[in-house]
Amino acid sequence: MTRKDIAKAIGSKLQQVRQTYELSLTRMAETLNCSRLSYTRNENGCAIPNFFTLCNLGNQLGISLNWLILGEGPMRIKEITAGEKIATVSPPLSPDFKELFAHMEKIPLLRFEILAQFHRFKEEHQELVEKAMRPKDSHG
Repeated sequence: MTRKDIAKAIGSKLQQVRQTYELSLTRMAETLNCSRLSYTRNENGCAIPNFFTLCNLGNQLGISLNWLILGEGPMRIKEITAGEKIATVSPPLSPDFKELFAHMEKIPLLRFEILAQFHRFKEEHQELVEKAMRPKDSHG
C-alpha cells in the first residue's frame, strides 16, 4: 500500500467520523485542535494526520486508531468488547521517544517511514510480535 493510498483511506474514514458526529469542517478542526486547512488536507487524502491530531481523535471523539489506521475493529473505542484491551503506555515517555515524536510531527516522511518499518517488522516477525503481545498470564 502506498503513502497516497494510506492517506486516502484515512481521509475517507475522517469524513465518515465527521459526518457521524454531524460536524462542519471548521468545527471538526477545532475539536481536533488543528487548522481547518490541515484538517481538510487530511480528509481529502492529501496528507496523513499528525500524531497530535490522531491523539485528539481518540481523546476528544473516542475514535479507535486501530479502526482509523488499520481498518480493524469498531470506529468508537467504547464499542470495543470487554475481552479486547486497548494498549496504554503507563510510564512517562523517555527523552528518546519525546524527541522521535517531535521529529515525526515536523517531518511527515519520517512518520511515514517509521510506520512503514513498523508494519514490515510485524509481518517479518509475526510470531515474536504475537508472543510479546500476549497477556502476561498466558506467556507460559
